[in-house]
Amino acid sequence: MRRKKQKPSEKVELVTYLSRFILRSFLIAVLFTLSLFGIIITVYLGDLIFNSNNGNIKNPLFGAYIIVSPSMVPTINVQDAIVIKRVDYDKYNIGDIITFSSSDVNYDGLTITHRIVNKENVSTQNSIYTTKGDNNPVVDAARVATDSIYGRVLFKIPKVGYLQNYFSKPIHYFICLLIPISIFLIYNGLKINHVLQRKE
Repeated sequence: MRRKKQKPSEKVELVTYLSRFILRSFLIAVLFTLSLFGIIITVYLGDLIFNSNNGNIKNPLFGAYIIVSPSMVPTINVQDAIVIKRVDYDKYNIGDIITFSSSDVNYDGLTITHRIVNKENVSTQNSIYTTKGDNNPVVDAARVATDSIYGRVLFKIPKVGYLQNYFSKPIHYFICLLIPISIFLIYNGLKINHVLQRKE
C-alpha cells in the first residue's frame, strides 16, 4: 500500500507545531534561568545589606569559580564550575572542599579549591586548616586560616568553563541571540503562510 502524501497545509501545521514547541521551551528555560538568578541576587543582596547594617564585613554568601587546575581530579575536573557558600562561625570540617586565598609563597593571593584534611582550633571563631588537592601527592605547604576561606563547595557544574570561553567572543553572543529570533520569524512566517493558504 502506498502511503498517503501529506498535504502542504499538514506540513505547515507540523512545522508550525514544532516551531511553537521549540520557542515555548526556549522561553520557559529563559524564564526559569532569570527567576533563579533573581532569587540568588535577592539572597546575596539581602545578606550583604544585613551584614553591612550590623557592621559585619564578610565574604559574599555565595560565589562561583571556574577550575583551571587538575589538583582536584577526579572529584572536580578542569573547566568545571563550582558554587560555594560562606560558612559562618568556623563550621568547616575535615573532608569539606573549600575555596580560599592561598598564603603559599608560590601561589600567594591565588584562589585555591582543595579539601580539608586536618583542623586545629585556635578559638571558637578561628581555626587553622591543612588542605590537600585530591590529585596531589602531598598536603599544601601553607596552612589556611578561617578568615582566608571564601566558602565550602556546594556543588559543581561540569564543563561550564568551555561555555565561558565560548561566550568570551562577541560573535558567539550574536549567534545565540540569532537562534531564538530565527525561530520566532520562521514560526510567524509559517503561520501567515498557513492563513493565506486557507483563504485561497
